[in-house]
Amino acid sequence: MTGRPNAGQMLVAALTASGFTVAGHGRGHVRMVWPGSDPGRGGLLVPTDGTAPEFQEALDAVKAQLLAGARRGEAARQALDLHVLEVSG
Repeated sequence: MTGRPNAGQMLVAALTASGFTVAGHGRGHVRMVWPGSDPGRGGLLVPTDGTAPEFQEALDAVKAQLLAGARRGEAARQALDLHVLEVSG
């Protein structure tokens, strides 16, 4: 990596700091695994080659996957909060 990291490389760093793990490297991408997930099961393909023609489209797709995961997590947290209120109330 020379110069300033591109948006994909910065996303890999942010994911790593957030508990995601690197499960592999490919030509122009890094495969990241969700925290607590089996490294052999799926993950996110984060583009790291900023010169690739599909770079921005692939980066947007990864961000959409992350947003969908965040929404599922928020819904799960709300369900647990409601359950606790019902059980303790």
